[in-house]
Amino acid sequence: MVTLSYTSVLGQTQETASNNTIGLVNSSFIRDALDSVHNETIPHYVKLSEKEINEALKDLPGWTVLDGKLHKTFNFVDFPTLFEFMYKVADVSQKLNHHPNMTSTWNSLTLDYDTWSLGHVISNLDVKAAQNLEKTYQNGNYKETES
Repeated sequence: MVTLSYTSVLGQTQETASNNTIGLVNSSFIRDALDSVHNETIPHYVKLSEKEINEALKDLPGWTVLDGKLHKTFNFVDFPTLFEFMYKVADVSQKLNHHPNMTSTWNSLTLDYDTWSLGHVISNLDVKAAQNLEKTYQNGNYKETES
C-alpha cells in the first residue's frame, strides 16, 4: 500500500485527515494498470534535425533543449498533485512505449527525453511524448506554482 501522512515538525501542529483528502492506493493496482497498457510494438525512431527540433519547440510551451535532451520542469501546488501527474506520465509513456528520465521533489517534476537507441539524440518519439504530456498537463488544469 502507498500511504500519505502528515507529521508534526518542530512544534508545528499536525494536520488532520479531515483537513486533507488522502487517498490510499494499492501499489499493485498501479503496476497492473500500467502493465495493461504496455505497448509491445517497437517504435520507429527518427533522429530530428536542429531545425525540426526548433520547429517542434514552438508548440511546446516551457520545453527547451538541455544537455541534448528535450527538457521541462513542471511545478505543482503539492506532492499529491505532482504524484497524480507522474502517474499520467507513466500511463502516456507505456502507451507510447517510450519513457522519460524523471526527477522529482515535493512539488516539481523534471522530464528529460532523448532516444538512447539512436545514441542519445532527440527523435520524433521524444517530441510526440512531450506533446502528449503537454496536452495532458493542459487538460488537467494543473495550477503551476513558482518553485
